[in-house]
Amino acid sequence: MLIAPDKFKGSLSARDVAATIARAIHSVDPRIEVDQFPIADGGEGTAAILAEHLAATSESTETVDALGRPIEAQSFIRDDMAILDMSAASGLWRIKSTELEPMRATTFGTGIQICRLCEAKVPKILVGLGGSATNDAGLGMAAAIGYRFYTSQGESVFPTPSRIRDIAVIEPPANRQFPECIGLSDVTTKLTGPNGATHTFGPQKGLKPAMVERLDGDLIALVPKIEKHLGTNFADHPRSGAAGGLGYGIMTFLGGKLVSGFEYLAESARLRERVVAADLIVTGEGKLDHQTLHGKGPFGVAALACACGKPVYAVAGSIEAPEQLTPYFTKMLSLVNERTSLAEALRDPEAVLFQRARTLFERS
Repeated sequence: MLIAPDKFKGSLSARDVAATIARAIHSVDPRIEVDQFPIADGGEGTAAILAEHLAATSESTETVDALGRPIEAQSFIRDDMAILDMSAASGLWRIKSTELEPMRATTFGTGIQICRLCEAKVPKILVGLGGSATNDAGLGMAAAIGYRFYTSQGESVFPTPSRIRDIAVIEPPANRQFPECIGLSDVTTKLTGPNGATHTFGPQKGLKPAMVERLDGDLIALVPKIEKHLGTNFADHPRSGAAGGLGYGIMTFLGGKLVSGFEYLAESARLRERVVAADLIVTGEGKLDHQTLHGKGPFGVAALACACGKPVYAVAGSIEAPEQLTPYFTKMLSLVNERTSLAEALRDPEAVLFQRARTLFERS
């Protein structure tokens, strides 16, 4: 049996979810062979999961958080690549709800990490694009790696979201030779517009409705200025809106590309081979809903299982729109149900997951 879940955000890591389900299975029948394969799709925790599968080692970098406060952020290194989550430095998890300042938050700290990796001559950098506190289109990251921004009067601008409308000139660094950079994303959101990064994810980062309209308008106006000075326009590229537009920044300022985080993990860690070898696949995440069907890890697992003719079970903290999900999963199970509230499940998610998974496999 293959257990390939994503994290239950805010409660259990993907590794913890896989281990707990494995314990539940063995409590029902210790003879069952279990293969644990925690997954990620570009969201928080992607770097650690990839590092585990690709045998990369951890290191820390002195940098700053999204509000410019000194921190240390983790990345993972092996001979041919480095892996980091943009959320390691620029994540929403680092900022208290009372401290949210979305018009000041930037990806400068993530840029410092990337700059250090460039200096170390790492040939390839993978960046997980999830959990951001930022909505700066990667301009802060660009400033950290040597790009400069000016007003029409020649005044230097540090590119916080509040100053984007003041930018008139973009000057690239003298040396624009960067490592291969790949952004790993679990969304296909574009940079601007009513379905773009600012409208879709800005409110959860603290943007009020008036701020959303202003910032999206400022980004729309900035894109042709960047095209004029750098010769590129990736604003309408799928995934360019990931991580508050850092996807756009990776393409524009690093010459990188954007891919599905799950598909990259599945291919590089040979997930298909594990699926073929299993009789049953178990996946899951904190919430299964209509968004699951648009690039999320559990849907990727389900699609792979279906292609290989294998049944797939899904375990989640909660399940919404089950009628949309039923065609893709043989069985689904939610920790939250008529007997267990969300608050109760969150009090001891590991225990609730263990008991609920037991009932699933007792019936199987």
